[in-house]
Amino acid sequence: MHRSPLRNTLRAVRRPLSTVRGPDASRRRRRSAAAKLSAAVSAPMLAVAAVAVSVTAGGVGGTGSAGGADADGATAAHLETVPVVDAQTVFTLRGHGHGHGRGMGQWGAYGYAKDHGWSAEQIIDHYYGGTELQRIDTGGISVRLMGLDGEELSVTSDGPMTVDGHEVPAGGAVTLRPTPGGADVTVTQGCGGAPTDTFAVGNPRVSPVGGGMLTVCGGNTYRGDVGVALDGGAPRTVNYVGMEDYLRGVLPEEISAGWADEGAGEALRAQAIAARSYAAAEDRYGYAETCDTQACQVYGGTAEEDPRTDAAVADTAGMVVTRGGQPVATEFSASTGGWTAGGDFPAVEDVGDAASPVHDWTQTVTAQQVSDAFGVGPLKEMTVTARNGLGADGGRVVTMRVVGEDKTVEVSGPEVRTGLGLKSDWFTIDGQDSAASVIPPESSGLVPDSSGVLPPAVPDSSGQAPESGESGPSDIVGGAGLTAEDIRRAAEAISGAVGADSTLGGAIDVLGGVAADGLQAYTDARGEAPPDRPEP
Repeated sequence: MHRSPLRNTLRAVRRPLSTVRGPDASRRRRRSAAAKLSAAVSAPMLAVAAVAVSVTAGGVGGTGSAGGADADGATAAHLETVPVVDAQTVFTLRGHGHGHGRGMGQWGAYGYAKDHGWSAEQIIDHYYGGTELQRIDTGGISVRLMGLDGEELSVTSDGPMTVDGHEVPAGGAVTLRPTPGGADVTVTQGCGGAPTDTFAVGNPRVSPVGGGMLTVCGGNTYRGDVGVALDGGAPRTVNYVGMEDYLRGVLPEEISAGWADEGAGEALRAQAIAARSYAAAEDRYGYAETCDTQACQVYGGTAEEDPRTDAAVADTAGMVVTRGGQPVATEFSASTGGWTAGGDFPAVEDVGDAASPVHDWTQTVTAQQVSDAFGVGPLKEMTVTARNGLGADGGRVVTMRVVGEDKTVEVSGPEVRTGLGLKSDWFTIDGQDSAASVIPPESSGLVPDSSGVLPPAVPDSSGQAPESGESGPSDIVGGAGLTAEDIRRAAEAISGAVGADSTLGGAIDVLGGVAADGLQAYTDARGEAPPDRPEP
């Protein structure tokens, strides 16, 4: 269901508050008083915030009587008069980070390890709030080798192999063609050699004898077993391998082993924990749990194994991120740009990302590229309509309106990133004001996550966040991009716009004063400011 930026903003600021529990009785009384005051000032604050956001979106007219239909009509009329942009017009976009930004930022982990002296455990705790680290028996994992989709499987080995009890001598090769009941097998004298045997099996997997490895003819070498399966009649190849051996093939594909030589070995350990957790939470197909591409985690068998990443895997053996005792899909990306995007984990500031070569980036696109990406016909304009309120320039793009001669569409930030091939969805467009409605991510501190844990609140202008488990009107409005002073100024501006002497103007002015005064009282009731996060 479509929601306008205003409606999403109101939905965000209406989320419930929570109170804090602790052993200090006087402190609890202060918090209780603050909670009661919170309820008293939330309503006027909500009202002023709603009007403020509406005004910025053009929803309130000079007489105070303009309705939604009138505003929509005015917008449509405006867009009708906007001229088409020349197809070769170049737009310059300036942004931050690389990737979706959810969970750990790999360059941030590097910066925290190298420049701040953090351990892998501290890095994991920072990016994956509301979780715990545990050691478990990870067992094995089955990996779809997507480069072999649709093909029959041919493997060889320097040592002997077995196929469902059938022995194959060293140097021989085995070709498996999957069937509904297993596979038809042909044994040859090496890859592409003369056939020496044929038979059918019910368990279509090839196993090396004595801890050897298997090499796909013309392809990579893998630890563990390799077999085939049918996926709706299409052949699939699967590597059945121990989790720790699998990670030896993942880490050097996902992160630079050379970081260990630059004083950032803890970033490799953090990556090992994140990769193991992500894999342990996977269950993608009926015949395999994960895959070997960026759609899951990149895995190349033994091709890129490196002693430095091997050491990170071995040192963290069995360590996974859990929630409620279950492994969590710990997403990660190359660079957050300075703030993570939220999602399944609380959005946090990423100071370590300052080390990233793509912390800041510039990219150009043409009007024709925009038109083609979103199918709007000749382009008229594109405007960011909502951001998440976290970090520079108002944070990541939540929604963007693209107006063409044929139609107008509102697309999400991630859709803009993929549609235009941008490094991230955190960007501004040269020549446009970065101001937009603010829609905080679900886990920005305004609402408990699915496990019931209240994530850390969004830091205020001083860089400090409320203590874990507590939030109030200042946190809610701050999370929506508005401070008490913003509300006071907005109320005065709106009151003046609609007529300070009018009933509506007077009501808005009163509500603004109540909200601002209530925030100050709330701050006083909360007592002393909480300490910053301790340095590791």
